[in-house]
Amino acid sequence: MPFMHPTSTLPGFLRVYALPALWLFALPLFGLWFSGHAIDRFDRDVLATIERQISQDTELEEERRKETLAFFSAVPASAACFAEGEELAGFRESLGEACSDARQFQWMGRLALASLVLGIVSAVIALLCALAAFVSRPFQYGGFVVGWNVLRVTGALQALAQGGLAVWLSYWMTAVWFERYVPKLILMVGILAGLALFHVVVAIFRRPAMDFEVEAEVLDEARAPELWAHVRQMCERLGTAPPDHILAGIDTNFFVTESEVRVGERTLSGRTLFVSLSLLRLLERSEADAVLAHEMGHLLGGDTGHGKRLAPMLAHFGHYLQTLHEGVLTRPIFHFMVAYRGLFELSLGRSRRASELAADRLAAGITSGRDIARSLVKVGAYASFRDRVESDLFAGGEQQTVAIAQRVALGFADYASSEAVHGDLHGSVTPHPFDSHPPLSARLENVGEVLTSADVSRVLLEPTTSSWTSAILEADLLEARLWGAYEARFAQAHDLALAYRYVPSTEAERQHVEKHFPPLTFAGKEAGLEVQLDFAQVNCTEWEQPVRLDQVKSASTEERLFKKYLDLQLKEGGLFKGKRSICLSKLRDADGMLQAFGHYLGRHRAMEEHQAQSKQAA
Repeated sequence: MPFMHPTSTLPGFLRVYALPALWLFALPLFGLWFSGHAIDRFDRDVLATIERQISQDTELEEERRKETLAFFSAVPASAACFAEGEELAGFRESLGEACSDARQFQWMGRLALASLVLGIVSAVIALLCALAAFVSRPFQYGGFVVGWNVLRVTGALQALAQGGLAVWLSYWMTAVWFERYVPKLILMVGILAGLALFHVVVAIFRRPAMDFEVEAEVLDEARAPELWAHVRQMCERLGTAPPDHILAGIDTNFFVTESEVRVGERTLSGRTLFVSLSLLRLLERSEADAVLAHEMGHLLGGDTGHGKRLAPMLAHFGHYLQTLHEGVLTRPIFHFMVAYRGLFELSLGRSRRASELAADRLAAGITSGRDIARSLVKVGAYASFRDRVESDLFAGGEQQTVAIAQRVALGFADYASSEAVHGDLHGSVTPHPFDSHPPLSARLENVGEVLTSADVSRVLLEPTTSSWTSAILEADLLEARLWGAYEARFAQAHDLALAYRYVPSTEAERQHVEKHFPPLTFAGKEAGLEVQLDFAQVNCTEWEQPVRLDQVKSASTEERLFKKYLDLQLKEGGLFKGKRSICLSKLRDADGMLQAFGHYLGRHRAMEEHQAQSKQAA
């Protein structure tokens, strides 16, 4: 998830998750303080008025004046407003409509207090559910079910309470402190609060799509009869049902799942096993058996079933977090919910790592610890080297051909002989809590194997004598087809990335940038008005000269006199001379112009950031 930030220490967790979660209490605490402050100010103002009236009353005897002043000093006006008895009825009636303000302060104080109490109760529930998740897998599932269902409701209640507080404060803060109010501020906060609450409520009931799309092809039994028979035999030995489907792809892993999987136009349900053709070529059959037994161990251990039950709720929770993050006023609630999700992810990562080790031990019993160790080294090294190749390609300039598969095949032997492979395999001494795979050293120790650096190099450089790819009909064509599609997408993404990196500095680079960011012209509703935009500047016929994108400090839209404007604040020229505006309401395609400008300005800033990073690296 984009909101999750892995951290491996308690201080790190407190800094990243716990401290931001305290923002949940910021607005209620301020609202509680302000309501008390407003009541105190109300009492002082009323008392000052009464004292002035009494001092100006010449008919009042001195003794009576002192008694009256003493009474009103001892009994605040708010106490009379809040009292229901008859003893202060006269005082209350004399205050008239002023008591309505005091009652507002009282009710908002109660609302703030209720929000605080709700936050504390939510924190206790979240903590208990998160701690329960560490006990066992059933407790983990039950804890998350309870936590998610309770917290999404309390989150909506918090959105309602804090939204109401925000609107109330937007009026009364200026009214109390400056004796005026700002209708635009109240309207803006009210709209934000209303939209935030609406989206939060919708997010509670909306179920996000659960598309698990895999780039692969289905291996039916006719295309790999020997492999299918072998997998079934292995499952029989383990005492678990075999997979319903086998998929062949070129990813750098193997996996099993019981969730629905979409492959092209097909949606597969039941148990699905994914095998990597690229890795199968690298593994001896016995080593591949160790990997397959490990994956079947996840089926036997209930890991995939547990994941299938959790996945929809985790996806729903992720969508709920996204809604809270976008709600502006609900951002404090978002931080609180992320803290709970972070705690749960800690328990989830812990149980997943335990499941990985258990599956390794099970696979070692079916094959051998040696096969497990060798397969772990080969899979890890291949994945690391391919990642290096792809990263270098993506960071580089234009290439005549991507040829990732060829580059990996030709360069793997040199990589296996280098020191880099050992750093890649053993570099992560302490794994992140959110990582489901333990470090290589722990997995080797778990199956009773030790591999020296020389052993690792020897394992990686030994030629493969018998691979399961030979048992798959037309495996070469299938793999080539998958690589072709993958490399085409990679090249397309790289081509676009270059357009974001180039200044441009040469004519070739300029042509490349303009291929993705061509010059655009937006006509006005009246003749003679148009806006011209390209990768370097924007110009309006109402301006004296174009504005370069590197001059733009900020851009915003604003409604003025029932017309919508795009305002550009320039880096030079000051607040007034350094400002340019485009009246979007005068353009035929205002939305298109606004979207294009954001796109082109985003490209320019990405280019500036890339150029700055390149200079620092140099």
